Amino acid sequence: MPEKLRDPWARREAWRNQPPFTFRHSIRHIWPGFTWGLGAFMIYLVYDSFTVRTSHQIDSSKSHNEEATTQKQQ
Repeated sequence: MPEKLRDPWARREAWRNQPPFTFRHSIRHIWPGFTWGLGAFMIYLVYDSFTVRTSHQIDSSKSHNEEATTQKQQ
């Protein structure tokens, strides 16, 4: 039996073996976007830690129970 007739889906699956879609190529070319994303995430974490810390210092005089009772009374 000719090789083309063995697997009728071979032609449709051939794109997976092309260089831009191989696992090795994907891992090697992920680095530029990954560094930008990691940098943006680190900046977000630093910003979030400073904003949470300052808002926590302002509200630290009240306990959680006092905040809940004042919200219910309003």
